[in-house]
Amino acid sequence: MKFLVRTLIGFAISALIVMGVGYFLQDANRFKPEIQAIIEEHTGILVDITGDLNWRFFPPLGLSAAGVLADYEDSRYELGALVLDLNLMSVIRSRDINQWEAVALTLDDLQIAQGEELTEIDSFVLRNFKPATPSPFTAELTQKPAAGDPLPLSLKGLIAIDPSAQTASLTETRFETTQASGVCNLDARYRESVQPPDPEGAIIPVSIWRTVDWEGACLLDRLSVEEEVFRDVTLTLSNTGGVSTTEVRIPDFFEGSAGAVVAIDASSEPVRWRIVPDLARADSTSLMEFLNQRMKWIAPLAYSGEITMTGNTKEELIRSVRGKTTFDGGRGHIDIAKVKEPLLALATLLKEPDRIAAWPDLWSYERLIGDWAIDGTKHRLDLALDNLTAAVDGTYDPFTDALNMDVQFLFEDNPDLHSFDVNPVLVGLPIPLKCTGTLEAPTCGVTREATRNFVAAVLTTEQGAEARRKIDEVIDEQVPEEYRETARGLLDMLGESLKKQKEP
Repeated sequence: MKFLVRTLIGFAISALIVMGVGYFLQDANRFKPEIQAIIEEHTGILVDITGDLNWRFFPPLGLSAAGVLADYEDSRYELGALVLDLNLMSVIRSRDINQWEAVALTLDDLQIAQGEELTEIDSFVLRNFKPATPSPFTAELTQKPAAGDPLPLSLKGLIAIDPSAQTASLTETRFETTQASGVCNLDARYRESVQPPDPEGAIIPVSIWRTVDWEGACLLDRLSVEEEVFRDVTLTLSNTGGVSTTEVRIPDFFEGSAGAVVAIDASSEPVRWRIVPDLARADSTSLMEFLNQRMKWIAPLAYSGEITMTGNTKEELIRSVRGKTTFDGGRGHIDIAKVKEPLLALATLLKEPDRIAAWPDLWSYERLIGDWAIDGTKHRLDLALDNLTAAVDGTYDPFTDALNMDVQFLFEDNPDLHSFDVNPVLVGLPIPLKCTGTLEAPTCGVTREATRNFVAAVLTTEQGAEARRKIDEVIDEQVPEEYRETARGLLDMLGESLKKQKEP
């Protein structure tokens, strides 16, 4: 009974209060001009409230608006419904809307359209809001790019907004997307600046880079890429005047670690990029599978260097890429089937294809290092696999997948290195190949120059002494005695002629 009495008394008091303020709460629409003016004053955005304003009298006291429209910086805002929960006593104390205290703000069905891109905010709830004070909030939204799949995003944390300083901060804010989840702490400040709209196909929104400064960090407990999930990923973010730095660290990356620093200078045209990758002791087999590469490679892989680009579209970045990177495969195993194929053609000329054919397709190596230089579509790769070195020089166009590379193999004579078993003629002899076609299915073969140099080496150098001895045995066995010296003389003349052809 006591509970019932208290409830009835409380309800009666609430009814009396509502009746007491009903005089100036009869028509909420009279506050439209004031609300529109306040929004414009604090945000600089002209707002048109096309629907009605309505009071909600049951606690908490609320004011709702429907059909809120706005245009700002080439974006169109359409808000289905806005509900503002108010402190009842602040409304009773003053008819000045600027003196009212907001308990909570709820936005439903907000659509932000910029060109062909659309952001849909299904709900946004802000509670106990006070300027420059962290306030609890939740948000559910979906980003719909012009091309690609929609990206849903949920947020829950604390937000502090200071309209006078044009700053906002997120504190211990939890986010969830299909690709990632984690907690962020970020500070942002808006710069007064008029920027042209971003061109179609822009990688980053330059207008935001130049008008919003930010600094903060995120800890991701989940980062999903394809079918792989990475944990404890850290992001460190900063941007001032369009010059930003983003550092990513993945402590557990295919049994190793990975990281990268991405510096973007969008303060002027063209946009300039600098990427510094850092890969340490990653399992190459898992990494190749992750990259959809069919290469068999078992090793701890290290990779570092620096890459620069200019522009803000995919085409501009690929055409302008410049850089040099290095990699170290440590000790491991790698598939050399593509290397064996062209070399077997030379080995066949020596009547010794068995040596190269006997190489295992999965080669166990002690040394695999290399340098890779990129200049647009031009590539230069210097590789050392045990005593075999390779210099790859040519072009690759990622837009057409067209490959045109000159390759030069060289077997070093170094007893300290794990070595391929080859005929002595091939040791120290540059072997040029040509690779064309596509990166997915290249066609590589020994060139005429390689064949000419090989025959010249066999006939004129000490490396070919053993092969020449065998040829002499064949001459003795199959050429009549009176023609043997002539045959040997013709071979000498052929060798010297070929030797001169390859000399510069």
